[in-house]
Amino acid sequence: MSKIASGLVLFSLLLALSLGVAYAESEVAATENVTENETVNESVNESVNETLNATENETAVETVAVNETE
Repeated sequence: MSKIASGLVLFSLLLALSLGVAYAESEVAATENVTENETVNESVNESVNETLNATENETAVETVAVNETE
């Protein structure tokens, strides 16, 4: 094999490896983003639900207290 052919083969292999690594990193980044988004959404949902439940419970207690005093 000539030096030019060897150089082209080596260049092709290095290019293929570089593209493979870049593709793998983008897949990992996408997976991390999905996981992070799910975690943030779950945290926000829990906070909103706790706030809404606390508000509803407080309103119910106030309504019962008003009804008992009448």
